[in-house]
Amino acid sequence: MNTDYRRRNFVCALCGGLCLSAAFPWLVGCHERSDGTSTNGEIKFNDLTGREIVLARPAERIVDTMGTTAAMAIAVHGSPARLAGIHPFTRPMFEKSFISRIFPEVLQIPSDVVTGSSHTPNVERIAGLNPDVVVHWGDYGETTATPLRNAGLTVASYRALAGGAEETLYAFAKMLGDMIGDNSRSTYLRELGNEIRTHLRGSLRAVPEEKRTRALIVTVTGAGLSASGGDASSTYSYHLYRAGGINVASALPDFSAVSSEQVASWNPDVVLVFNSHGANLDRIYADPVLSATKAARTRRVYMLPIGSHSWGSLGPEDPLVQTWMAELFYPQRMDRSLRQRMRNAYEKLFGWRFTDQELDEVLLMNTNSQSDGYERFFPT
Repeated sequence: MNTDYRRRNFVCALCGGLCLSAAFPWLVGCHERSDGTSTNGEIKFNDLTGREIVLARPAERIVDTMGTTAAMAIAVHGSPARLAGIHPFTRPMFEKSFISRIFPEVLQIPSDVVTGSSHTPNVERIAGLNPDVVVHWGDYGETTATPLRNAGLTVASYRALAGGAEETLYAFAKMLGDMIGDNSRSTYLRELGNEIRTHLRGSLRAVPEEKRTRALIVTVTGAGLSASGGDASSTYSYHLYRAGGINVASALPDFSAVSSEQVASWNPDVVLVFNSHGANLDRIYADPVLSATKAARTRRVYMLPIGSHSWGSLGPEDPLVQTWMAELFYPQRMDRSLRQRMRNAYEKLFGWRFTDQELDEVLLMNTNSQSDGYERFFPT
């Protein structure tokens, strides 16, 4: 299996629940939610490859063959009611996130729309679900899209945009809003990102380059480790830069296998552990090589939370992820705003009023309380 294919499959696994929120501008009360409204008549929009899509009416049945679309659609559309099928990577993420508690019906959505765990569409099965739109990963080109189109299905493609991770995220959210004729939630998502970006820039502008926190996101892959590579425009590490940090693995392409010795040579100030299967902080603290890093010696190793998606991968909670990172990177410069920002955003994004206990669960307070400074996130 080639490296690029493994990387894409890993991204889908990470992002299976990553894009789960978008704007929810009308609050209807504690633990209540509302479906999105839609316009009537013909719908026209461009997908992320620039192809024009024409629908006779707002999409009511959408199939995800990517692994990310299902979660984003729930957020942008206000409920899972329009999802007719999802990639099999998506269900495990739903099970881990709070989305399955808000919308338990997501666990009943058919997830056999691709062959095995690949991105090869099961055309016969998808056609049987009678979708209005099939969302396809455009990075695979026409190889996987053509069989769908040949079956008479409408295909809208996602792909990474030249503007970087954030522009891709917002454009993708807008595309999903376009297909139902309602972009109220996708617009709110962009506004939320702009608001927090301005806040972080103002708080961290005075930090000189040589004082920036040197950080690393690692994923436990069996007995090995993988690092999130890339710079400020990368899907895998742009969060670090928005939070005022520097990725010590920036020279690596995207998602790359690394050794303990390589991590030790970087000697990061902070290590963030992606919340994958089998991950734990002892993987760093108890490792004879990694325990000598500055991050381990100063107890600045943290497990990335899971909210609507796995933090550290591209998703609508990214502004909250960046706030969390910034408060850990620069505790003396940042106010303690994350918890209230989460509460406000979740109520607006999901129509769900989070209790302190629910926020504790998202922030992994029990797991991360052993690490330095995490008490700042306790309820006040």
